[in-house]
Amino acid sequence: MRKNLRVQTVGTISEFLHPTPLTERIEGANVYKFVALGGKLFAVMAPRQVFAATADATFGNVWTAVMNIVDWIVVGVFIFSGVSWMFGHRTKALELLIGGAAGYILARHAIDIRNFLKAL
Repeated sequence: MRKNLRVQTVGTISEFLHPTPLTERIEGANVYKFVALGGKLFAVMAPRQVFAATADATFGNVWTAVMNIVDWIVVGVFIFSGVSWMFGHRTKALELLIGGAAGYILARHAIDIRNFLKAL
């Protein structure tokens, strides 16, 4: 059986368009303006993000280009390794796969490794 549910309104349209401040006590509970606090934090932190983005723009562009080249080199090494495997040079293929994977991990995490070594 389905109950007939009624929609309960909490106010008029004018109350919706012109709300009362949220810091007032509503039925014995304190309600605070968390949204306003979030907006203020964004306004304080946004300039730092903007300045950080422009300071490293050239390095970011060069780093992205270098990483794209590294990606294609690794793809080539893996394809060559697969061809070597097909022609029976299994040990050489495994060496290429392991070396290519290790080199790719080192290249991709070079900045993380640098930052770790700086922190020591």
